[in-house]
Amino acid sequence: MDALNLNFLAVSSAAVGLSAIVFMRLANVWGLVAHPNSRSSHGTPTVTGMGVLVPIAVLVYYLWQPQSLNLGFFLGFTIVSVISFIDDVYFLKHSLRLLFQCLGLGLMILFLPFQSTGIEIIAIGTAGLILGIGVINAYNFMDGVNGMLTLHSILVLLSFLFLNENLTDFENNARPFTDSDFIINLIIPLAIFALFNVRVHAKAFIGDVGAISIAFVILYLMFSLLLQSGNYAYLLLFSIFGADAGLTVCYKLILGENIFVPHRDFLFKKLVHIKKLSHLKVSVYYLFAQTIINVVILFVIPQHPKLSSQLSILFIGTVTLIAVYILLQHQMNRIVKAAGGLIEE
Repeated sequence: MDALNLNFLAVSSAAVGLSAIVFMRLANVWGLVAHPNSRSSHGTPTVTGMGVLVPIAVLVYYLWQPQSLNLGFFLGFTIVSVISFIDDVYFLKHSLRLLFQCLGLGLMILFLPFQSTGIEIIAIGTAGLILGIGVINAYNFMDGVNGMLTLHSILVLLSFLFLNENLTDFENNARPFTDSDFIINLIIPLAIFALFNVRVHAKAFIGDVGAISIAFVILYLMFSLLLQSGNYAYLLLFSIFGADAGLTVCYKLILGENIFVPHRDFLFKKLVHIKKLSHLKVSVYYLFAQTIINVVILFVIPQHPKLSSQLSILFIGTVTLIAVYILLQHQMNRIVKAAGGLIEE
């Protein structure tokens, strides 16, 4: 495994840190302020869009070593990041955002090193596109509680870093799926952003540009990991977000409700507004739950299980998360009923 490039990481840290200072000074000028409404989880006007630090970090990496980044990923990432930043400044139609998200994901998937051909690769690409749209919007939905998205993303990236440094083939030869410098370079903007967001009263929100761009990068790393390892159990590495966001969206679709209208139906928001837990406490609970899952995946489950074992692990993990989600949602509904509807959902 190549040694970490400390010179690059120092330059990237300085560039992202300086960008954070400049952004906080210019955010009000650009109108990047989230004002509270009846469905938001914050009570005071707060700077948003600070997640632009993530695209800046990726750009610094690309300028430093362009040969190390997949061209399709970089083009797709640029498209979704730019359109998301525009959406933070000027509200864009959901259909327009979805169109550009599909375009960006399509470019990323097109350049991935699939071994399949013909109808098989079309099916895999379509499945990847659907999964990608789901993950991107799940991350965007989960940007509603201080520290939630930041802490979760850092945990996932640390899990990727561990696998990148320790992944081997059947002959015990190292098989990294990306450059470890790239992963660490992504943790840097999140760590800096955490200083402004992981606190009782957040000074900044990540915004669409941050939530969608970090989701896009995590997707790219996950696809690269799956292609390199062939272990689909690794999909559980970000399963907590998938359970909450995915199941809530499915529930609202069944009821015929508009999933794009801001709401408090997600479990993590109900824990804040109904259970009256603090933002940071909910974020830590989610982080703890995902950490347990990731520790099991990384240290208990072997790297090369049979396909049947992989699917069994995915099934057991998914069913367990669904059961916990239903149980907690039922508990939230009982609290609301016991209060005679006096608690605003």
